Amino acid sequence: MVGVCSVLGFGPLAFGAVQPWSIAVLEVSVSLLVVIWAAREAATGDFHIINNQLYIPMALFASVVLVQVSFHLTAYWYITWTKGLLWGSYAALFFVASQVFHQRRPLFVFGFFCAGYGFLLALFAIIQEFTTNGGKIYWVVSPRYGGWVYGPYVNHAHYAGLMEMLVPFALVFALTSWAGRSGRAFFLFAAIIMSSSIFLSLSLGGMIAFSAELAVLSLVLFRGPQMLLRGSRHAYGEILTVLLLCIALIIWLAWLRPRGLVDRFARLLNPISDAGVTGRVAIVRDSLRMLWDRPVLGWGLGTFPLVYPAYRSFYTNLWVNEAHNDFVQTLVETGVVGFTFAASFLVLLCCKGIHNLKHWRSDIQSSMALAAFLGCIGILVHSLSDFNLQIPANAAFFFALSALVSARFSKSKVNHDLDRMRG
Repeated sequence: MVGVCSVLGFGPLAFGAVQPWSIAVLEVSVSLLVVIWAAREAATGDFHIINNQLYIPMALFASVVLVQVSFHLTAYWYITWTKGLLWGSYAALFFVASQVFHQRRPLFVFGFFCAGYGFLLALFAIIQEFTTNGGKIYWVVSPRYGGWVYGPYVNHAHYAGLMEMLVPFALVFALTSWAGRSGRAFFLFAAIIMSSSIFLSLSLGGMIAFSAELAVLSLVLFRGPQMLLRGSRHAYGEILTVLLLCIALIIWLAWLRPRGLVDRFARLLNPISDAGVTGRVAIVRDSLRMLWDRPVLGWGLGTFPLVYPAYRSFYTNLWVNEAHNDFVQTLVETGVVGFTFAASFLVLLCCKGIHNLKHWRSDIQSSMALAAFLGCIGILVHSLSDFNLQIPANAAFFFALSALVSARFSKSKVNHDLDRMRG
């Protein structure tokens, strides 16, 4: 668990792990995690692999990339090969996390890590925003090609994408009793700070994704009208906690008065007039023309920025390096076949996520599965208008959360250890 948390924590601090050196560190670190896991299993003499239904669509998607590379069915063989290695490291991280997350105590530690790490990162991002000029990361690093800096990310939307995956852990701890009464108050405060940084980053996609997470959480809280008819004190307390989060968030943002936030909200009311929205729509339209020319296996994983200029229908002096829609980009790069396998992964993920939410109030595993499920929902909603899953740090977190959502939970132990920890 320490290794998984270390790998995940490294990515965002290394500017999202988008540079070659940080990608190499990520890939080597995940490889070491697999070796360490295998060595521990061999040492115990009980080499046991925890099964996960999501292994199947992941293996099928990997076979599409393998066919592209093996038969040179890609616009640029080397890029597809290197991108395939990166996505292979995501799969390895998913595998290791699946082997760990079936036990309660590692899940509890991971949940605390996500909430604490997100809180500290949000504090840093807010302080950096109000104490630096010129958009420098860590107060000293200026992005080589410019950007909309927020926190340790060059792109503010990618910071928001990360925070969408981490906020639910703090919020779920605030709703449940796993951290004790004083701990719940702290995690509610952490959730307020973390969610406010999404709005302070001025990412429209992040704001929409966070709202989607709250909507899904509200559905979970209101699930079963008999719960409210019974007058459950816990149910009313949970609803009150969410309302308190929203009210405190509004007050906090009104007091800070961040520049540009009102304008960003105005764009939500009139998206057609937003050049960013119209540009993304044009990219998607052009991408569908790309798909028409190679519909089965696509142009090759990672080749979108190389192929797209030949299909671009509008003038720009900027390099369109991504489709700004992860679903469309997956469809273009891996074709209908690869997209089908990716979609089946997401369908199974949602099914497992809904199944594992049954006892989220009374079981720590289900509680953490709820937090991870909300995080996955948020990043997938955001992926409709951005490319968070093309950022290695965010993609690594997504696959780790996917492993948690789809984990086969151990039922052999009860929560006595966690009860003692809360006490």
